[in-house]
Amino acid sequence: MWWLIPLSILSAVFYRIGGWGGEGRVRFPNLPEWVFNTKARDIGCPILCFASYGLLLGFTVVPWFIHLLCFLLLFGSLTTYWDWITGEDNFWLHGLACGLSYIPYAFYTGDFLSTVFRALALAVFMGVISALSGNDVVEETGRGGSIVATLLII
Repeated sequence: MWWLIPLSILSAVFYRIGGWGGEGRVRFPNLPEWVFNTKARDIGCPILCFASYGLLLGFTVVPWFIHLLCFLLLFGSLTTYWDWITGEDNFWLHGLACGLSYIPYAFYTGDFLSTVFRALALAVFMGVISALSGNDVVEETGRGGSIVATLLII
């Protein structure tokens, strides 16, 4: 499971650079523009989660369409901070949604407890780090890395 550390770090990087936008283009003008688009986060993190889940539990434990569904749900979860409901970015709901995006795995395997526990852990971690930090780098890398690292709970 040593590979979970570099995959979590890479997820943290994707999450962070996906939030840089114009600032990233100014700081790193030689990198392609797509790197700083939010889709780098929205697609990069789910790919790393898919790889991590597959390496942890095996790619063939569930059918391909369950992997695809979880990928799409995590993609969707990463595209919102629920401000359209709460009026401001809500990282508690963001973490909960990221964790619940793996609920199709629970339906297939019957392991609801660890999936719900992971979702709650992500909600608390993302909410707390965002409430206490005040530093975008710490917050975004923490949130991004935790998405992969908490797969150990499952």
